[in-house]
Amino acid sequence: MGENKVTQCQQEAEEVTQIMLDNYSKVLDREGKLQDLDSRAEELLDMSTTFSKTSKTLAQKKRWEDKKLRLVLVGVVVGVLVLIILAVALALLLPAAGTQVSGQAEVRASAPINGSN
Repeated sequence: MGENKVTQCQQEAEEVTQIMLDNYSKVLDREGKLQDLDSRAEELLDMSTTFSKTSKTLAQKKRWEDKKLRLVLVGVVVGVLVLIILAVALALLLPAAGTQVSGQAEVRASAPINGSN
C-alpha cells in the first residue's frame, strides 16, 4: 500500500510535469505569435502613416490643379469678354469714322487744288 501511494505520487508528479511542459510550450508559441502580431501592427502603423502623408500630398496637388484650371477658365472668359467688347466698340466706332472720312474726301474732291488755278 505504501508502495502504491509512492507510485501514484510519482505518476501524478509526472503528469503535473508533463502538463507544465505543455503549458510552457504553449506559452512559447503564444509569445512567438504575439511578437508576430506586434510586428504586423507596427507595419500597419507605418503603412497608415505613409498612406496619410500620401493622401494629404495628393489632396494638395489636386487642389492646386483645380485652382490652376479655374484661373485658366477665368482668363479665357475675360479674354473672350475683352474681344467681344473690342469688337462691339470697333463696330460702333468704324461706321462713324467711315462717314467722317468719306465726308472729308468729298470736301477735298470739290475744293480746287492750289497749284492748278
